[in-house]
Amino acid sequence: MKNINKNKAVSVCILRSNPVRPDSRVEKEAWALAKAGYSVHILAWDRDTNELECQDYVSVADIKIPITRLGHKATYGEGIKNLGSYLKFQFHMRKWLKTNKFDIIHACDFDTALFSRGVAKRTKAKFVFDIFDFLAGEPSNLLQYIVKKTQLFLIDSADATIICTDERKRQIAGSNPKRLTVIHNTPAEDQVGSFEFPLVSDGGVKIAYVGILQDYRLLKEIAEAVAEADQIELHIAGFGKYESYFEQMDQNHKNIHFYGRISYDQTLSLEAQCDIMLAIYDPSIENHRLAAPNKFYESLMLGKPLVMVRNTGMSYVVEENSVGVLIDYSKEGFVSGINKLIERKGEWHSIEKRMKEIYQHQHCWSEMERRLIQMYADLQNEKTTDR
Repeated sequence: MKNINKNKAVSVCILRSNPVRPDSRVEKEAWALAKAGYSVHILAWDRDTNELECQDYVSVADIKIPITRLGHKATYGEGIKNLGSYLKFQFHMRKWLKTNKFDIIHACDFDTALFSRGVAKRTKAKFVFDIFDFLAGEPSNLLQYIVKKTQLFLIDSADATIICTDERKRQIAGSNPKRLTVIHNTPAEDQVGSFEFPLVSDGGVKIAYVGILQDYRLLKEIAEAVAEADQIELHIAGFGKYESYFEQMDQNHKNIHFYGRISYDQTLSLEAQCDIMLAIYDPSIENHRLAAPNKFYESLMLGKPLVMVRNTGMSYVVEENSVGVLIDYSKEGFVSGINKLIERKGEWHSIEKRMKEIYQHQHCWSEMERRLIQMYADLQNEKTTDR
């Protein structure tokens, strides 16, 4: 295994347990760091192949970020069935990091932080723990209790910790982070592509969803509801458990359009060409109640009215600013909510204006980028301490 890190700039490796094909948060952070002069490399788990190492680039705006994908085949949403592949990826990741040494190891979530923290300590690299989703915040068994305590340990031992909303601070109560930064999952306006989707329409209201196609997002129920309606269309893209289901729905229903896996600039292009966006999650899951959905922030930037479930992350913003509709987590709730939002079509222009103002004043990416770069600058200005 050849050492690929030869750049004299401060070197950063961002670790992610998916193939980053796409992963908007990883791409934005890597892009921001690269623009600031860091030598950035992404190391990712490719679950679609057993090709051990594949070198590639992730293009973000005008910058190409090198990425190494470690192939250990697994299925999304299958939990314990993926344990073997998960462990293979972990040991492969550790071996790769020992060979390709970096100044800063930036681990996204428990999935990569657990095994990389020790490598950072041995190689005297700074260690950043970026928490997209905090696991087992409300433990109900011994294993979940151990997972929670381990995450708190990782926070305490990290040189810096990142969370995605201020509300997440209560999830990590009991920890003592050396440095804590809040970076929202907001998009950058520079990332909106110019890709034109063939949105053939007879005037129906276009609804957009782009993301992982898995459980706890009401996706099949939404598709069934759209299939029964004449005045709405579902434009959906992504990958995961229900890919074949949506391929079939696309074939069988003229108002359901499935685009498969698309890049992030294409995601924003598709959403910009639709009328309404969805950010729907099961509120019985703790992380969903504290979520910072990409789709919420994308809707703000694009000015698209939003459908969200009551008592899920950032739903209070939708309610307080009347920029969408809150629904019950059910097919019936979705149908009722969509109909209410369509009845408010005359307000969509004013909703768009309010959403864009919220984005600019509270959640713009330029502010999130500033926070990230400042955190990294602070790390560089202090000596590495024993962890």
